[in-house]
Amino acid sequence: MSTTALDGIRVLDFTRVLAGPYCTVLLGDLGAEIIKIENPEGGDDTRGFNVSPALEFSTYFLAVNRNKKSIAIDIRTEAGGEAIHALAANADIVVENYRTGVMDRYGIGYEDLSAINPRIIFASVSAYGREGPLKDRPGYDPIVQAESGFMSLTGEPDGEPMRTGVSIADMFTGMFAAQAITAALYVRDKIGRGQRIDVPLYDATVNMLHHASSAYLIDEVVTGRYGNGNILAQPVGLFMAGDGPIMIAMTNNRLFKRFCEEVLERPEIMDDPRFSDNSARVAHRDELIGELNAVFGKDTRANWIAKMAAAGIPAGEVRDVGQALASEETRAREMIVDQRHPRLGMVPGIRSPMTLSETPVRDPVAAPDLGADTEEVLREIAGYDADQIAAVKGDD
Repeated sequence: MSTTALDGIRVLDFTRVLAGPYCTVLLGDLGAEIIKIENPEGGDDTRGFNVSPALEFSTYFLAVNRNKKSIAIDIRTEAGGEAIHALAANADIVVENYRTGVMDRYGIGYEDLSAINPRIIFASVSAYGREGPLKDRPGYDPIVQAESGFMSLTGEPDGEPMRTGVSIADMFTGMFAAQAITAALYVRDKIGRGQRIDVPLYDATVNMLHHASSAYLIDEVVTGRYGNGNILAQPVGLFMAGDGPIMIAMTNNRLFKRFCEEVLERPEIMDDPRFSDNSARVAHRDELIGELNAVFGKDTRANWIAKMAAAGIPAGEVRDVGQALASEETRAREMIVDQRHPRLGMVPGIRSPMTLSETPVRDPVAAPDLGADTEEVLREIAGYDADQIAAVKGDD
């Protein structure tokens, strides 16, 4: 039987909301045992977000907490801190996204836990990092998107800066943190110990400015908003067929020539000096859009997309979330999977996008109820007896 890539790796997950849980859900998909440590008084804040009338359970929480166990421990109590120490002795990774200093204040910071287990990998996800002048400043995805310059690149040219429809800064950060953790796991046997990892939202989002940062650092060019278009290549963007919009992306002359000849059957467009190479097309973007929309408006988007697919031209229809999830592409890729939940039964969800031939991702289990695994985890991992478990739970 195939095993998962992170089989046998145990994670103590102190994270809430999105950036941290997104990191740990990726590790869980790869097979790590994720023990989500939650406040007994309500747990992760997102348990109260988007509560489904059908399930009476948060769809937001379901999206990023599959393949996890939930234990309810108050880390502020002596018994809670001792339980964390006992769990850390038998864990590989800690991931936390509390405010700077919180874990240290309760005796469960990196120095405390690495003294118990020198092989522990301790990853912090924060807004501005654990060191420096901004370490105590709170911050969330919308704030970081605004401050990093990311929002200034999103939206229509004559519109306001716009944050993305999902909290992409949180998700970037979670991905970077998961990557750093797997690197630390890889090197742990070489150096004989774990290490501390710090992945701030701000750093991750500035990193994702990509070509816009290079343009400024090298040429002092401040890139602006280009809506659905592209400053570097054309035609890229939304074009209007007779019955709706099509998204098209052509980034070289070879594709554009084939597009003009085989799809539009208008080779003279390529011969026009305004459109004969990419630089000219970028400079005459508005004229190009007008020329192409005049042709596109004569047929349906389904027919245009079929013609472009046959010619190898990247194009697709613009869908809402429901249309995307019901699409042929989603069905063909088997993206929607059933997730088992002990109380709710089978819950639909989106599978991991990762495919590994020898160490496949695990079959998904739906996000747990608050504290559902407290007794099992404390008994089997911390080695606690009934009285010790009762003390952690605050039972009289």
